[in-house]
Amino acid sequence: MNISVIGLGKLGLCTATCFAVKKHNVIGFDKNDYIINNLKEKKCPIDENDLPELLENSWDKLKISTDIEYVINNSDITLIIVPTPSNPDGRFTNAYVENVFEEIAPYIKKKSSFHIIDVVSTVMPGSSEKIFKPLLEKLTGKTCGKDFGLVYNPEFIALGSVIRNFLNPDMVLIGASDEYSAQQVKNLYEESCESNPYIATMSLTNAEITKISLNCYVTMKISFANELASICEKIPGADVDEITNAIGADTRVGKKYLKGGLGFGGPCFPRDNIAFQAFANEYGAEARLGKQVVNINNDVVERIYNIIVEKVKTGQKIAMLGMSYKVGTHIIEESQSVMIADKLVKNGYKVIIHDPQASESVKDKLGTLVEYSEDVYEAMEGTDAIVFLTNWEEYNKIDWNKVNEIAAENAVIIDSWRTYKEAKFNRLRYVGLGLGN
Repeated sequence: MNISVIGLGKLGLCTATCFAVKKHNVIGFDKNDYIINNLKEKKCPIDENDLPELLENSWDKLKISTDIEYVINNSDITLIIVPTPSNPDGRFTNAYVENVFEEIAPYIKKKSSFHIIDVVSTVMPGSSEKIFKPLLEKLTGKTCGKDFGLVYNPEFIALGSVIRNFLNPDMVLIGASDEYSAQQVKNLYEESCESNPYIATMSLTNAEITKISLNCYVTMKISFANELASICEKIPGADVDEITNAIGADTRVGKKYLKGGLGFGGPCFPRDNIAFQAFANEYGAEARLGKQVVNINNDVVERIYNIIVEKVKTGQKIAMLGMSYKVGTHIIEESQSVMIADKLVKNGYKVIIHDPQASESVKDKLGTLVEYSEDVYEAMEGTDAIVFLTNWEEYNKIDWNKVNEIAAENAVIIDSWRTYKEAKFNRLRYVGLGLGN
């Protein structure tokens, strides 16, 4: 198929590259000079796993342009993947999406062929029918569903695994103004995905509600596991992993995201919960469960902080390992690890941090409030506490004999994911979250 992708950020460039590798003719458009200049030199401007290798295999099908008329005239489907930042009230703003509409509309208006406009950016429910469709019809003078198609087609990906998630989705969500547009986009994904996913086609409004509510449901599972972990910590002999493994074995529940540890963070989950509550309020309803999900998630920071304070005296040195909001990325947006570190230093603790990818991001956030180490053992040397946060694979290979030698006498190990509950600590103390020690 002939497709164009407007917005070549982390998700947009991955999307364009994946379609190109699957032999679709793709034109990528962006106004960011850094991104465009790098791509024109066949360099990867985005830090995302597997993307550089995939780009190398896509150049025969991937073109980069800053000419919006060329982009529209040489494609049949245009994917719009631009930011939709949150307003102070929690609702997503459509300003960037609407700006794209205004730029492409004159060329959609001139086209004699049917063109499909596919919004991938996450938007508030009701946006397509109440805002996008009337605006596009006004700008083009054409009728939606007859002269052009409007599709809402959000993706379900996680930073650090965007390529894998895109090519192997569990489900593809397509909301469409008309059957033809829905079928064309469905064909596009059927020809591109490697996992033979379930493809859900529905109305624009239902797709918008599905996107935001699915993310809220996932965070509900995370908060349930974390609340259960906090209860298990009070009960001698309790082990949250044994409990959640059994619960997750029930097909009505499932094991994904059902593991007590840190709460959810990143650029999507926290804001989607707030947006869902704002959406419900707009229509006179109340997302009561969602409020508790957010409250429980916020409580995780205070709970871990209190565990540390209970075990470690003010002024002592704490090594915090893992700062990114999840494994596989340098992103620290809404990272609970960073929140805990910030809270500790502001209350008189000396903190040294280590992260395989996120240290520079933490420096931008915390500056000289904390110390930094590129070597995990150097970070742990002489510390009174070692807190394992983001569960990077390299932390699973820790040499505990060495740690027993370099950490301070009677130092406490606080293990957010219970990775080391079977290890031998000799002169160290061990605390596993979710364990009734």
